[in-house]
Amino acid sequence: MPGTVAPKRRRNLWTAVAVALVTSAGVAVWQLWPTDASTIAIPDQVCGRTLPGKLAADLLPDTGDQYQERVGNGFGAPENGPTPECILSAGGRRVMVEYNKFLDTDLHKTRRQAEEKVERVAKNPGSVPLRLGDARGYGAKYVAILSLNCPMQGYQGTVTASAFGMSGFPSDSSKAQAFAELTAETLRLAARNVYKCTGSGTSALPGGPPSLGRPRAE
Repeated sequence: MPGTVAPKRRRNLWTAVAVALVTSAGVAVWQLWPTDASTIAIPDQVCGRTLPGKLAADLLPDTGDQYQERVGNGFGAPENGPTPECILSAGGRRVMVEYNKFLDTDLHKTRRQAEEKVERVAKNPGSVPLRLGDARGYGAKYVAILSLNCPMQGYQGTVTASAFGMSGFPSDSSKAQAFAELTAETLRLAARNVYKCTGSGTSALPGGPPSLGRPRAE
């Protein structure tokens, strides 16, 4: 189906950004914003007022069904469940934003596994290398993922952030840069405000858009 992430691609995305085996439904509530029948109004801040609305507007249509969002698993809050997520919807198009942490503790070591999976998918044909300061990842037509070394709680850790199109994107279009910018801002939120990573300041995650490289050969 045009604009819909294929099951295989969807599995690859989950594999790239998650190694946790336990998930939680958390608390997720759809919020609606009133608008007229044709023009979509995107709020100034989205995902529970944690991310700039302009980044969402760059990915969603200008007309059609009104804007909605669903925030789950403590997205943007210091205390959260596994894989905090935010789903943005408008005009028949849906986008998911999420982040997660991976720690090498005395009992469990997941940090390197998460990094290796992101690196492996980044080498797939068609993927575009993505960089934001010390963070590395990849982008494509309707997805972007970044991974950052993030010491926390006295352990070595990694934070990943991603944004991807769930449905409604024309098959002949691409929003690689817009997905990359939304992912970059999500990573800043997770590293600085949620997990408070050591060394995640200006030098590690500078302002401005991330850098997209050249697509890998098919």
